[in-house]
Amino acid sequence: MLIFGLDEGQGFAAVGVHSIKGCQSALAGAARQSVDPPVMFEVQHLVFEDADVIVAVIHELPSSAKPCRVRATGKAYLRAYDGDYELSQVEEQAFLANRDTPRFDQEVVSGAAVDDLDETLVAAYVANCRSSSESLARFGAEEILFRTGVTAGPSRTPTVAGVLALGIHPQQFFPNLVIQASVAAAGGDPAGTRAADTRRFDGPVPLMLDQAMRWVRRNTRTRVRFLPDGHGRDEPEYPIEAVRELLSNALVHRDLGPHALAEAITLKLEVAQLVVSNPGGLWGLTVERLGKTGVTSARNGWLTRICQNVRFGPDQRVVEALASGIPIVLSSLRAAGMVPPRFHDQGIRFTVRVPNHTLLASEDLEWLAALPQSVRLSDQQRHALVAMRYGVEWTNKTLREAFPMDSRDARATLAALVEAGVAEPVGERGGRVYRLAGDLRRSGGADAETPRPNVGAGFGHEQSRIPGNRERNAELVVGVLARGPASLADLAAATGLSQRQVRYAAEKLRDENRIELEGGRGKSASRYRLASSAPPDAHRR
Repeated sequence: MLIFGLDEGQGFAAVGVHSIKGCQSALAGAARQSVDPPVMFEVQHLVFEDADVIVAVIHELPSSAKPCRVRATGKAYLRAYDGDYELSQVEEQAFLANRDTPRFDQEVVSGAAVDDLDETLVAAYVANCRSSSESLARFGAEEILFRTGVTAGPSRTPTVAGVLALGIHPQQFFPNLVIQASVAAAGGDPAGTRAADTRRFDGPVPLMLDQAMRWVRRNTRTRVRFLPDGHGRDEPEYPIEAVRELLSNALVHRDLGPHALAEAITLKLEVAQLVVSNPGGLWGLTVERLGKTGVTSARNGWLTRICQNVRFGPDQRVVEALASGIPIVLSSLRAAGMVPPRFHDQGIRFTVRVPNHTLLASEDLEWLAALPQSVRLSDQQRHALVAMRYGVEWTNKTLREAFPMDSRDARATLAALVEAGVAEPVGERGGRVYRLAGDLRRSGGADAETPRPNVGAGFGHEQSRIPGNRERNAELVVGVLARGPASLADLAAATGLSQRQVRYAAEKLRDENRIELEGGRGKSASRYRLASSAPPDAHRR
């Protein structure tokens, strides 16, 4: 999405475009003539804050047309977070390989033989194939392996799909087709610790999935969730069904092309989220179509179908059915009251981020359970409401900063709290804040100055401070600066606030002439210090 008519240098103030038709014409020209192949887009003229604003939505190119090049230079770029990076040769090779239906999983493995397949896995696989298909039930074991893509060629050599799904040790042939797992360092870990419990899971797909699932269970917590009847039950930090589907999807849909064989699947447990990332972007799909009923596209067709008859544990298949994985993830997270996962497709790598449950204090859970049964809250609404209990006043912006959502979701979340009668809006549009409803403040609100260590600015930040109280944050900054000048990073470390919270507090203090900035904003050498011209009592407010 491109927005024209906002001035970033003025805090994205609406300044408008010089010419509506001129802007639209320039967009059309660029879309048709500046890039190859041309891109399709939709454009809309809006009036925002009394200014003419143009919004253009550029549609994603199909896989068969990527990469898109700048005609003037012939270069192609990858959008990653805050910048555009020229494609490397390996990245470009990955895009070109995706122009046709991938068949890397059908290739035979040089040097492999049927003896390199696990007898136990093969026996169970053959039995499952016979029980699920009357056609396959007519064949012997060797013929079933050939007909289902486990082996290929005149000599019936194991394929890449066969070795990965049923091999004794696939990493003998593909050392990096593994899951690399790590837990983010916690506050109590020794200085310099980058990650804890780093593991490398290898073996065939069902074994890697089993190892990774047990590792996730070991490194995550449970929380008490109160049901509408007031009874509590223990629930995992992440729904097991969602974790299993995300891991199995990464295993069967990872890129198996020669350009991707050096990369592993990564599994990370960070403070606030679980992150699963695999080589290779979506094939034949876009992020917008993920989870839609009946929409499926398997990068590795043979591997996916083989894994439908490979068991994970005694009862469950590695892959249950085509097009069911993402819907299961979405429904299990929704049933747990959690926000949807965030999907990020870079074309050469696909990443899923699942925000976790912050484990609320027992008294907060009891307070939530005491609300009327008609009040049904999602996970982010529960956390936002508990923060309100301790004096937080949310805005659309601060809610977006604390929880992974866009402006529309934030507006809907706050409106739902108001509609449920547990929050109330204060102020007019542009300066409106949302606080705990008056009845709840009088009956069960806690002291706004009492810090709640597990009500954080986002999921999992158990030690972060309650967001939104800029007055208190400002006094923390002043207290540190009373000992001498300090950088933004120093202030964040000394106060326990995020750098964004420190920056907001510092801007407020500068506006009040209580502190000064030595150097330029954004420069690492810059230091804040108490203002020499401030009134004598200004630092003791």
